[in-house]
Amino acid sequence: MLKPITFVSISLGAAVLLLALLAVRWFAPPAASQPPGSAATGFVADIVIPPNTSPAPDFTLRDQNNQPVSITTVRGRVVALTFLDSHCKQLCPLEADQLAQVQRSLGKNVPVSVLVVSVAPATDTPESERAFAAEHHWTGDWHWLTGTQAQLAAVWKDYSIAVQITPEDIIHSSVLYLIDRGGYERAGFAAGLVPDVVARDIRFLAA
Repeated sequence: MLKPITFVSISLGAAVLLLALLAVRWFAPPAASQPPGSAATGFVADIVIPPNTSPAPDFTLRDQNNQPVSITTVRGRVVALTFLDSHCKQLCPLEADQLAQVQRSLGKNVPVSVLVVSVAPATDTPESERAFAAEHHWTGDWHWLTGTQAQLAAVWKDYSIAVQITPEDIIHSSVLYLIDRGGYERAGFAAGLVPDVVARDIRFLAA
């Protein structure tokens, strides 16, 4: 196994680079857009995307119950989209605990769905996905999405997720996207989520 500090350093570096690239992709010229995390937008995310400007790339993958799930099927709900490995012992468990805190903070009345796209198609299984979710006390509506290597690679590419599968580990970007109820990307968070901040932005989108 790679040493934790090596994995964390690479993952955090990838996340920072990814957010920088996404800022270039998403933001209009400065004169026409609000600064990230400003009071004018209502968000405090790392990256803030103006409304109705960036439709979330759609896909259809199977969840832990073998049901097809897409961005379209959860339209009308806020989506928290992330990319994890159910066997990971590094950053993924940390993000899972943070997501659980977000779910507890939001309760049952906020229409939010957590979509996890697998970065480990060879090893993620319905059993390992459910075990991972149970270990980290996930509640509410969540779906762990898997498919073939080709299907997942297309989603990784659409969402600018770097995945490097090695014999020792899986190194991947650690980013959480928020997608609004109309299916538009609205916010991005790098690794090291602050649950209260994420919950606040989800409430803003759900209002």
